[in-house]
Amino acid sequence: MEITPAGSDHEIPEHLFMCSKLYLAAFRGYTDEVCSLLAGSSGAAVQPANSSPSPAAQELANHQGPCSIREVTAELRTLLHIAAGQGHDDLIAELCLHDSSLLSSASSSGDTPLHCAARAGHALAVRAISLLAGASVEDDRVRVVLRSKNAAGDTALHLAARHGHGKAVEELMEVAPETASELNGAGVSPLYLAVMSMSVRAVRAIISCRDASAAGPNSQNALHAAVLQCSDFQLIFTRVN
Repeated sequence: MEITPAGSDHEIPEHLFMCSKLYLAAFRGYTDEVCSLLAGSSGAAVQPANSSPSPAAQELANHQGPCSIREVTAELRTLLHIAAGQGHDDLIAELCLHDSSLLSSASSSGDTPLHCAARAGHALAVRAISLLAGASVEDDRVRVVLRSKNAAGDTALHLAARHGHGKAVEELMEVAPETASELNGAGVSPLYLAVMSMSVRAVRAIISCRDASAAGPNSQNALHAAVLQCSDFQLIFTRVN
């Protein structure tokens, strides 16, 4: 399974730009409304005969039929990106049931839905996406989804660690502990980012992996960062060593 942007190098066709009603329904986690829009039941009000169409009505008319599950935002974010970023577990499951290829879709910045869930710290969404990936694709390709990097070279673990989302880090370490050894485009490890975020929970989860990298920027490492942060981190590293 190759991680590729949801759109191509060519201009996105107008009918694949996400309509505002579909975006808002996904953002708010309204699973039934999203399904209705995808099925063609917009619920839009009828316009008076002599009135000009509203922007929303014109937008729906431009779609010429039901909304598509392949519609994207200007940043090439799919419905699954939006649902993952907001932590809407039920909607995530429903979208993957309709099109599991969304799991590997990438935005213009290279983010997959898993990146979005990890950045926002939605641990249950991280778990849901991980389980759905395991159920939807071949075993030897699940790791591609879990280990994918965005344009900055960040894995989902990098993002969860950077923002100090301890529970999300634990979920990611459970399904893909090997990502603890990955460095991003700046040569920085998830462990270093976890220390800098001052999340003891995230540090404990990552350091449980013996192969976890401690690399940081400018020849620094996680131990250097721990010394500058707090005594709790120093104690953790002392016990490990």
